[in-house]
Amino acid sequence: MNFKLRQYLGEATTVALRFTLACSRMVGVAGLLCQLCTPVRADDPPQCGWREVWAGADVSSHNWLLYSGATIAPNSDMFSDGLRLRAATGYGQYRYSGVRGGALQSFTAQTFFTDALVGYLKRLGPLTAKAFVGVSAIRHDISPIDPDNPVQGVEYGPKAVAELWLNMGSNAWSSLDLNWTSAYETYAGRVRTGYRVFEDVSIGLETLVNGNELDKDARWGAFVRYAWETGEISLAGGIAGHFFDDANAETEPYATINWLMQY
Repeated sequence: MNFKLRQYLGEATTVALRFTLACSRMVGVAGLLCQLCTPVRADDPPQCGWREVWAGADVSSHNWLLYSGATIAPNSDMFSDGLRLRAATGYGQYRYSGVRGGALQSFTAQTFFTDALVGYLKRLGPLTAKAFVGVSAIRHDISPIDPDNPVQGVEYGPKAVAELWLNMGSNAWSSLDLNWTSAYETYAGRVRTGYRVFEDVSIGLETLVNGNELDKDARWGAFVRYAWETGEISLAGGIAGHFFDDANAETEPYATINWLMQY
């Protein structure tokens, strides 16, 4: 491992530790406020969790990303209407190539992001809607320096997130996740439609698009999701490619895993 990579990982680790500490303090303060403001009786039934944490990984032939985050509901449980506070972070690497000076040049990159968001959850019958606004910081380090790449260095900007979940009868469901930030004009969207083949197991199809000022791509795949009372784990895989710019662009497989827990 070269010195630059060690230095970058050290900086990313420091930021991640500060982020984790800040989240812990935020959860602890919110928990204290909830205990002070909520009367407790011996005959009260068990309450749903008001904290949610998640972690995951995304990998394809030219990139990988590790991410984690936390959401808290300071004045309700995770399934009830109310305020939400969210923080997330991630680190990954990718590579790409392009013609520079008349020759094909390969580049490698490291990326790091962190988000701080505030939002609200609202239930409307079979539909659950969540909306967040906040700030995002994204860093891209390119090696060697690419003079034609506008996505380099650190950029900050506002961020907006929308998440919808629709129950379609007792067994079918669909979800839509959208997010955008002005930092490098980064965006992502995902649609999933699933069917519960067993009480806790769903299978289905997904479509994703994501991009920034430099690039954009799309994905089509399938997933399996196992959910229990306080969490879930899902696995997905399929085909990814740069279909927007070149119909003949090469495709590649991708895979994701995501774990979520409420308590």
